[in-house]
Formats: sequence, structure tokens, C-alpha cells
Amino acid sequence: MKLSYFILILVSIFSMAQASSLSSYIVTFPKSDTDLAEENNVIEDVKKFVVGIGGKITHEYSLIKGFTVDLPDNGQVLDSLKERLSYVENKFGTKCNLEKDSEVHALNRDHPVA
Repeated sequence: MKLSYFILILVSIFSMAQASSLSSYIVTFPKSDTDLAEENNVIEDVKKFVVGIGGKITHEYSLIKGFTVDLPDNGQVLDSLKERLSYVENKFGTKCNLEKDSEVHALNRDHPVA
């Protein structure tokens, strides 16, 4: 019985360590001259690629074409995604933007609002 609790604790600790080693990125696809159906296929292909390299899509935008993804903090995973987006741009002419997700403020937080 004690061994099963020990294993459960180890699995929980490992899961928490894995969850904390993720970084969030935003992938967007600005308007392009590409056919709408083809562009949607390209976006779906990129989403499948992200999941295939260990990423998790956390949000899909409705006003713009894009999504937010959590990727493992591994340089190879991020490099793979960058290469894939470059390939998509070159092959299909669909522009792709990748940026690290971060907190944004409209006002400088160091100065109080009058």
C-alpha cells in the first residue's frame, strides 16, 4: 500500500514539473492572397503539426486567424515550429507570425493614473 502512495506522489511531482516547463506562443496568419479554403487547410495542418511535436493548442481566436499554443521549453521544439512556419510561407505564400505570449498593458504601470 505504501509503495502505491509513493508511486502516486512521484507521478504527481513529475506531472507538475512537466506542466511548469511550458511556454505559451501566439501563432497568427494575417490576410493573404491565398484562397480561403486553402488557407484554412494550411492552418489546420500547422495545428496538427504543433500537437505532433508535443504542443497543446490552448485557445483559437475568432476575430483573427490564429491560435495560442503551449510548447515544451525545448529549443528543438520551437525550432521545429519555426521551420514549419517558414516552409508554409515559402510553399503556400501564407504569412505566419509567431510570438511569445506575454502580459500587455495599455498604461505604464510605474505611473499612477490621474
